[in-house]
Amino acid sequence: MPGPMQKSVFVNSSWQSVLSSAPPASHILQIYDSDDFLSAAVAHFATEGLKAGEVVLLTGTQEHLAGIDRELRFAGVDPAAAARSGQLLLSDVHEAIAQAMPQRRLDPASLEAVTRGALEKALFDPRFTGVRWWAEMTNTLHHRGERKTGLLAEKLGNAAAKKYGATVFCSFLCDRFDCQGYDGVLRDLCCVHSHVIPADDYVRHRMAVNRAIAEVVGEIRGTLLQSLSSWKGFGCDLPSSQATLFWLRDALPERFEAVLERARTYHTEQGSDS
Repeated sequence: MPGPMQKSVFVNSSWQSVLSSAPPASHILQIYDSDDFLSAAVAHFATEGLKAGEVVLLTGTQEHLAGIDRELRFAGVDPAAAARSGQLLLSDVHEAIAQAMPQRRLDPASLEAVTRGALEKALFDPRFTGVRWWAEMTNTLHHRGERKTGLLAEKLGNAAAKKYGATVFCSFLCDRFDCQGYDGVLRDLCCVHSHVIPADDYVRHRMAVNRAIAEVVGEIRGTLLQSLSSWKGFGCDLPSSQATLFWLRDALPERFEAVLERARTYHTEQGSDS
C-alpha cells in the first residue's frame, strides 16, 4: 500500500540525498511551504557544491539570500570568503527578471543572454569543476501573477541546464495539498524538471498519504493496482507518495480532494507530534 511504481520514482530517501547526488544537467524542483525549508535546502545544495569544488550561483530575493547566508554559516561555511574567491556568486532575482524582461515581457533572447553570461563565466574558470545554480525566477513571476511567463522561464532554465551541464535547483512556494495545483501549476512544473522534492520529510509525507488513501479509497488492488503500476508519470523522479497522488488525480478524481484533505490533517498532526 500503495503498489509498485514505475521508473519515475527515485531511490533517494530524503531531499538531502537528492541535492547531494543530483548529476550535472539535472533540474530540481523544491515545493516548499516555509522559508526555513527553502533556506535549509538551498544552503545544503550550495554547501555540497562548494565542497565539490563547483561554482555556486544563488539568485533570489534579498530576504531569502539572508536566510540562506545564516544556514551556510550554521553549516560551517564562510559565505563572504567563498564570494571573495569567486566560488559563490549572489544576485537579486528582481534584477535578473528586469534584465530578462526589457519591455515588461519575457524575452527568450534576453533571458538566454543573462543565463549564458552567468554560466559561461563560471564554467570558464579553470579553478572549479562545475556549476550549481539555484534561482527562484519562476516562483517570483508566478506569485506576482505572471504564471505563463514563469513557466516559460522554467523551460528556458531547463534548456540551459542541459546545454551547460549545470545542476539547476528551483524553489516554488506551493500548498502541496491543494487539489487545484494538480490540474495546473504542480503538474506543469513537474513536466519541466528532472527531480521533484515535494516535502521536507519524505517519511512523514508518505505516512500521511498512505493513511489517507487507505481510509478514503481502501486497499489498492485489482484493476486499480494495474492502473497504478502502469501509470507513466511525467518523466521526472519523485517520491512514491507524491507520484501516487498524481496517479490518484487521474484514476479517481472524485475521491482525490477527500484524500488530500485527510492527508493534510495527518501530515499536520505528525508535525505537531514531532
